[in-house]
Amino acid sequence: LRFVEQVKRVDDVTLKDYAGVVHGYLDEAFGDRPLEEITDRDISAYAERLIAEGRLSNRMVCRHLVVLGGIFKRARVEPNPAAADRVQRPKVVYSGEYRAYEPDEIELLAGQAEDRQDAALYRVAAFTGLRQGELLGLRWSEVDFVTGLLHVRRNWTDRREKVPKGKKVRSVPMAPAVVDELARLKDRGVFAADGDLVFCNTVGDHLDSWPLRRRYYRAVERAGLPRLTFHCLRHTFGSQVIRQLDGYTLQSLMGHQHYSTTQRYLHHKPRPQDAAAIARAFAADGDKARAKEAPMPDREPDVRGS
Repeated sequence: LRFVEQVKRVDDVTLKDYAGVVHGYLDEAFGDRPLEEITDRDISAYAERLIAEGRLSNRMVCRHLVVLGGIFKRARVEPNPAAADRVQRPKVVYSGEYRAYEPDEIELLAGQAEDRQDAALYRVAAFTGLRQGELLGLRWSEVDFVTGLLHVRRNWTDRREKVPKGKKVRSVPMAPAVVDELARLKDRGVFAADGDLVFCNTVGDHLDSWPLRRRYYRAVERAGLPRLTFHCLRHTFGSQVIRQLDGYTLQSLMGHQHYSTTQRYLHHKPRPQDAAAIARAFAADGDKARAKEAPMPDREPDVRGS
């Protein structure tokens, strides 16, 4: 844990997750045994026991195996008894399914917001695809009205600022509706300097995510919309933008570390050229089949049994 915190410098959320695995499970299962005595059979039995108990999902069991593998790698135990080629991972199925609001539903939601800032927050979230933490960490110095770009440089999570998820900064073009919304918000008269937060509380500090979440769900209920999470506003951006841009551009705009994450939106992309190509393919095969058909001979109708 010291190594991943001080040398690998993982974020606080990841460190807390690792510590929970170590102190909550691994210490009890393996803590009194020398590392070099632990075998892949022991680790397989441990994983199978977790699955049988049913307390953890397959995804979390895989996380335990990753942490174990890191421990043996750090200790330079070879071969690594927790390696994927020695301990079979439980199957983790990710369907990529998600739900999102349509643009007109975003307007209904914003219309039921408790104040102007919340309304702006909902629209900007849906029309830029920024994560909630990225929105709460956004400052006016990162809103470039001249170039029409939002520069995503920080993420407010667990009451501290850090770099965005994936450790990469990025820039997102602002649609005219976003420019107008933020321009109106900047005219609020207070907390509008470059170093001030765009979305802030009454004293200019970061918004608390829990009250924000409660206000959001109240607005959802008043608008008569399906109860989707705040994160689903980000899905609205992805499912709409993929209709106009390619997947790799969308990956860059949304800050996905892996393209496989972006692929969930591809089924929303209209591809009339593909449909036309499929139609041509079947038409071509149909023409060939018809050309090979022999004409039916003329013959007397069969009237037997009539």
